[in-house]
Amino acid sequence: MKIIFGYYDDQDFGLTEYPDIPYPDEKDFDTFEEYAEAGEKIGEYTKFLITEIMEYFQYPESCDEILNEIKNMENGKSFGVEWDGQAFQYKITNHYVQFIHTIFGESEEYPLWTCRLKEYKKVLQAWKSFLELPKSLDSKVEVNI
Repeated sequence: MKIIFGYYDDQDFGLTEYPDIPYPDEKDFDTFEEYAEAGEKIGEYTKFLITEIMEYFQYPESCDEILNEIKNMENGKSFGVEWDGQAFQYKITNHYVQFIHTIFGESEEYPLWTCRLKEYKKVLQAWKSFLELPKSLDSKVEVNI
């Protein structure tokens, strides 16, 4: 799955950040069910991971805080971290990041969701790199997870 961070020119707000996850070509899958699963995964990553990273980490420095926590875990100085984000509570372990909605908790609309730590870290690093670029329609960062 490829995630692209870029800008679009909003008539009211000027250059505005956006994420894009291109849908794969249906012919790349053996069955329609596999294709539908890929689409569902894209929706989950957009709803949970990407939206929250873009809302919570609005400056490169805020990305550094959690990237340092992850580095401490990787170096054995920490065993995990928990905190409240904009819409989700996070539990970060050496293997995964768990998201639970701060208002609704675990619900039908917002089930408990997890992703692998390496995916979370990769997307957060890409987002930080994007934030460090000049604000321009030409600025884009792509990451494969």
